[in-house]
Amino acid sequence: MPIYKKNHCPKPSNLAGTLLLTLLPLWTQAAPTPSEADYLDDLPVVLSATRLSQALADAPGAVTVIDRYMIRASGARDIGELFALVPGFQVGMHTGNQPLVTYHGLSDEAPRRMLVQVDGRSVYSPYFIAGVEWNQLGVDIDDIERIEVFRGANSAAYGSNAFLGVANIVTRSPSETRGTAVRYRAGDSGVNDVGVRLGKRLGDVDVRLSASRNFDHGFAAINDWRKYELATLRADWSASRNDVLEFQAGWTNNDYGTGKDGNATDPERAAQISTAFGLLRWRHAPAPDEELTLTYYHQEENGRDAYALGVSVPPRQSGLPVAISIPFNFDYGFKAIRDDLEIQRITALGPSLRAVMGGGLRADRINAPLRFNTTADLTNRITHAFGTLEWRASPKWLFNVGAMLENNSLTGTSLAPRISANYHMTEFQTWRLAVNRSYRSPSAFEQKSSMIFANSAPIVISPRVTVPTGTPISQTFRPSPGLQAERITTCELGYLAELRALSTTFDARLFLERARDLIEMNRESSTVGLLARDNTRYFSNGGEADIRGLELTATWRPDTTTWLSVQHTELRIDGPTLSPAESLNRPSNWVQYTAPRHSTALFGAWEFTPGWQLSLTKRWVGSMSWYQDAEHRVPMYRQLDVRLAHRLAPSIARGEVAITARNIDGAEQTYAPGASSWGSRIFGSLNLEF
Repeated sequence: MPIYKKNHCPKPSNLAGTLLLTLLPLWTQAAPTPSEADYLDDLPVVLSATRLSQALADAPGAVTVIDRYMIRASGARDIGELFALVPGFQVGMHTGNQPLVTYHGLSDEAPRRMLVQVDGRSVYSPYFIAGVEWNQLGVDIDDIERIEVFRGANSAAYGSNAFLGVANIVTRSPSETRGTAVRYRAGDSGVNDVGVRLGKRLGDVDVRLSASRNFDHGFAAINDWRKYELATLRADWSASRNDVLEFQAGWTNNDYGTGKDGNATDPERAAQISTAFGLLRWRHAPAPDEELTLTYYHQEENGRDAYALGVSVPPRQSGLPVAISIPFNFDYGFKAIRDDLEIQRITALGPSLRAVMGGGLRADRINAPLRFNTTADLTNRITHAFGTLEWRASPKWLFNVGAMLENNSLTGTSLAPRISANYHMTEFQTWRLAVNRSYRSPSAFEQKSSMIFANSAPIVISPRVTVPTGTPISQTFRPSPGLQAERITTCELGYLAELRALSTTFDARLFLERARDLIEMNRESSTVGLLARDNTRYFSNGGEADIRGLELTATWRPDTTTWLSVQHTELRIDGPTLSPAESLNRPSNWVQYTAPRHSTALFGAWEFTPGWQLSLTKRWVGSMSWYQDAEHRVPMYRQLDVRLAHRLAPSIARGEVAITARNIDGAEQTYAPGASSWGSRIFGSLNLEF
């Protein structure tokens, strides 16, 4: 299915606005001035909003597109960093190898309320607490064509995990990446990255093989180094004029440092997570607006984190007259397997009526004995059916109605509907009104976790008293039966303008999101095991939040290498009304701090002379916390990134050399005050193509 009307990549008109017009003469002198037909007559088409190919002005919600030119100019090493360019997002680092990405707050150190897909393959991992393992996406950043970010809940199209937003990572076609490409990057904090890509056409099949390795030391003074390895294969076979068969396979391995210096039960150590996947997709498109797609993928994820140690327990905790040492074998290893099958049909029901419909089933199996207190596999099965109807009632009015019916073996059946109306006030100005209901099902860990630690060897308390091996000692998590899905109702008013004469677009989103039955972690006393605890954790549907605000984006972009984009977000989160006594023990009292009230970002690139590009990103982020009380809020911070790149002359080689300086205006704390800070980092990179 074509994404753009022409082969060139026009400016992403989801980014919008009126921008520093006094700079227009200077910038347009430095770069060739494209015609209006080249960059504005052919608007970007997105797929992530409804599964239908749509112009941004026809989408039932706000969509931000980050294309490969922006990705390269940002200087980002990791995909999660790119979401700092999207209004309404909070991006931070828990440690140097644990990124945090969330939309509209409501997140702790394990964000889990946004769906991320790579070419339609969900990388949302509903096994433990976290939703997206950003170090396990299985895609090289240089293979990305664009990232479509649907800003808002969208369970009507993508099911229960699309609670606050959807990000669809679209990779480049193998036919566009033929030849050989190599990448090398090195710099501060041990940054040492290497990548290679091979592309070739074999008969009717286009093939791409990519492999890369990223390494760095992480933050200073803590054990958070990482080595991330990746290998992917994609092959597209044009079986006939109407049929394309796509195959993808990939493997990732993430070795990383974890634990804390001097911690009795969480010592410094090395751990590992690896993922392997395979995807097969058949697409049959006999006519415009007629397409049948069948997709199946299999994915396996393995985690290894095991160590042995003795924990000393003082008399006041054990109740014994003397201190004792308890031997433990901690093994947080796990294996998770997913199989997913989905069929989808797009059809034109008339000159002004289009529809997409389909259904699928998914099975998740997980084995994690320490986390669930069983050696048996836990299985979760999901079946779903969806449909969207788009009706162009007149040249000015476009209506969209959609819904997803989903059955989850953990939580039962839910219906997620959406309705929207787009009014094209003029050819270049559109108003949008949308209402939808979305859900997030609890993860297996939230509902069934049961972490009971037992001794790995006998404990001799006295000549006559010995605690045998395998005796329960302490419980840190207990199951939470009856946990239900979270739900959110979203109302939004949007405005999109395309100032074509100025190569400028403007986008505004005014929203109210009412989240109910939010799953929160609570604590209670437990007598399970020999050692009683007063902080055993469990989950409940006790949280609620009202999120309201305004997102503005303005972008001037005369061509693919020069642009200036400004975005601003005003965000307010209100929790439930609680008494002083209730607020001491209710995490929902903290939701108001989980996103900054104000945030602003500027992202620009300037090809000031042929072959030379200067780009910068400046962010102002207000004070916030990651689902903690007011005392744990990180202060407001500013971040400045600068990149200077030179495109090599063809007589030398086809490629680019660049130097990137990240966070050059000083170290910042993005997770918690007093925690290790994200300092300045400078690295150089070389990209060559043959």
